[in-house]
Amino acid sequence: MHVRFLFLLFLSCLLTVACSLGEDVSKGPPAVIAVDAPAPDFRLQDLNGREVSLGGLRGRPVLIVFGTTWCPYCREEIPRIKEIYAKGRGKNLEVLNVYINEADRKVADFAARYALPYPVLLDRDGKVAERYQVRGVPMLVLVNGQGNITCYQCRDLEAVLKGL
Repeated sequence: MHVRFLFLLFLSCLLTVACSLGEDVSKGPPAVIAVDAPAPDFRLQDLNGREVSLGGLRGRPVLIVFGTTWCPYCREEIPRIKEIYAKGRGKNLEVLNVYINEADRKVADFAARYALPYPVLLDRDGKVAERYQVRGVPMLVLVNGQGNITCYQCRDLEAVLKGL
């Protein structure tokens, strides 16, 4: 099981690299991904085809959850993320679940099966995950209302959320 997970993670990384080979490098330096740095803005479609942007949520804290449907750890995190979402709604917290390099239908079926109550976004080409330097999933990034990263690869997310 562990070997299969590592193999699938390797394939995912390989696909991300292959997809980025044709990218225009003249767009400037890569974003600095660190606590207190500005979170890179992005626009992704949700499962209904609506565009969601991180910048459009300015003024609200946003928890970005990067994941995949095949990741067992991502599935294990769902109850915790749902609980954070339910508790955080009163504090204006938004949760965005970003699925990386996955087919729309597969993500839609997964979201329905697990009754995900928060927006599910499609990073079809993996560019947002690449920009956020996602190296494994699930990966959590908390962005404060000013648009700065408060927590990256959050280990003790609940403690950080209490400080918002």
